[in-house]
Parts: sequence; structure tokens; C-alpha cells
Amino acid sequence: MIKSVKIKISLIANFVSVVCLFILGVVTFIFVKDALFEEVVDGEKDRLISAKNLMENFKLSSLNSLDKLSESILREPLSILDNQDGLMKKIGPKLRSFRDAGGFLAVYIAQPDGELIVSDTDSDSKNLDYGIYGKADNYDARTRDFFIKAKQSDKFYITDPYIDTTTNLPCFTYAKALYKDGKFIGVLAIDILVKDLQTKIEEIPGETFIFDKNNYAFISVKKTYYGNSKNIPIVAAQFNQAGDFKPFYYLSNEGSERLGVCTKFDDYTVCNVAKVTTIEESSSKIAKIQSIIVIITTMISVALLYFVNSYFLSPLQSIQNGLNSFFDFINFKTKN
Repeated sequence: MIKSVKIKISLIANFVSVVCLFILGVVTFIFVKDALFEEVVDGEKDRLISAKNLMENFKLSSLNSLDKLSESILREPLSILDNQDGLMKKIGPKLRSFRDAGGFLAVYIAQPDGELIVSDTDSDSKNLDYGIYGKADNYDARTRDFFIKAKQSDKFYITDPYIDTTTNLPCFTYAKALYKDGKFIGVLAIDILVKDLQTKIEEIPGETFIFDKNNYAFISVKKTYYGNSKNIPIVAAQFNQAGDFKPFYYLSNEGSERLGVCTKFDDYTVCNVAKVTTIEESSSKIAKIQSIIVIITTMISVALLYFVNSYFLSPLQSIQNGLNSFFDFINFKTKN
């Protein structure tokens, strides 16, 4: 009978323990999953800030380079700057030196008549510091966006990213109108490949991409988010609803659920995305570990409770034996 009581007490106690451990496990799992989600979001935000800072530094560095070159050019007297011969003689060699120092794709001055004095890969192929590009090549800079917009602005003008025909890589043109003593000298411009920025972005963990107002991703760690990827409009739409630095879920064009965080920089959008399965896999791993701990803890508690009950209930066995002997003696006397 006492043995039966021990087993029943052990079973009841362990049932209560299992229920409590299960409830604790569920609550812990929920909190851990939420904490894990917040940790992932914070990580994506940190990477997003890093990518945005790289983009900002890229822009400031490019503008600073263009500004320094314009200052150097405008130190020359107007008698040199207002004619092509003077520009070629005094400014032409500067374009090559500046281009080499900055690692730019091309550096050029678009003159008021639409002719370019340019240092680029074409002049390199001819072993020249610079060359002339214009009417003879059916080209007129005055019809180009960089020339028109820079002349209209009293500051800098930056084109939308486009694919350079020589390198087949995305690049920008940074342009600035030059004036000397109130006279328009031309438009100074530099073409800059974004490959260096791409390399730096790739050093940031995660999947980062940057796209323009036309939903063209000119920088992306993954090919699935590069160029005119169908994923970009999906991300852009969700970002517009969520807001700056606000996490959102979306279903990619490939059919996988993703977590995204984006922010604006000028006319560009910088985004970081992560697979939702990454969070779920981590949560499942934690749940499995918790389940194993609950099972092991339950088995240990069953054994411990049985031995504890045996130890503390052992006096009841002696009492029961004494009572049985007493009642057996009473019954014997009654019969006799």
C-alpha cells in the first residue's frame, strides 16, 4: 500500500512538474523568438546604417574631388579658359593627372560649343593624356542631360546611375558649370564607376542593395536584387508602407518570405534583407534544445522524487507494520 502511495505521489508531483516546465518552455520560447527577431532587426538596421554611410561618403568624396578640380581650373586667367587652345594646353594635362589620381573612368570639360576635352579610356588607347570628342563624332554635349542640368544649377548635378558602354558597369556623372569673371567657360564632369562602392558594400554581412527612383538597383550583393530585378518593386512597395528603418515582411519573386529594412538617401533607397527561415530555424533549434532539457529534467525529477518519497515515507511503513501487528493481536484476543 505504501509503495502504491509512493508511486502515486511521484506521478502527481512529476505531472505537475511537467506541466510547469512545459508552460515555462512555451513562455520562454515566445520571449526568445521575440528577442531573436529584435536582434535580427537591430543587426539589419546596423548594416543598413553602414551601407548608407558608405553611399554618403562616396557622394561627398566625389563632389569634393570635382570641387577641387574646378578650383584648380578656375585659378587660370580668363584668356586661357575662354578658348579651346588655351584649355587644351593648360587644362588638358590636368585632366589626365586628376583622373589617374582619383581612379575615375573619365574627366572632361564640355565647352560652350558642345565639344569635349576629355581624358578617358579612348585617349589612353591612343597614348594621349586627353583628346577632343564632339562634332566629328556626331556628339554635342549641349544636348546631354549632364550639360543642361549643370548649367541650370548653381551647384552640382549628379546623373542617375547608368551603364557605361565601355566597361558595361554602372556609373555616375558628377557635373558642375564653370564660370570665370561671370563668363560661362563650360561644364566640368567626371564619370565614376560604382565598383569600389560595390566592393565595400559586399564587405558588409547580409544582403544589401541600393536602387534609384526608377527601381533600378545599381548596387547589390545578390544577383537576385540587381538591375531591373522583379524583387525591387516588391520591396519598394512594402517599404513605402512601412517607413524609414521600419521592418517589414514580403514574399520575394522566388517565393521565399523575407524580412526587409530600408532607408532613403537623396533619390536612392538603401535596403537590407534577410530570409525569414533564418529566424525560424534559429527558433526551432532553441525549441528543440528546450524540449530535450524538459525531457531530461522530467526523467531526473521522477527518479529524485521517488527516492525522496521513499526516504521520507519510510517511517510510515514502520507505523503501518506496527498497526497491522496491533490489530492482528486484538483480533487474536477477540477470537480467544
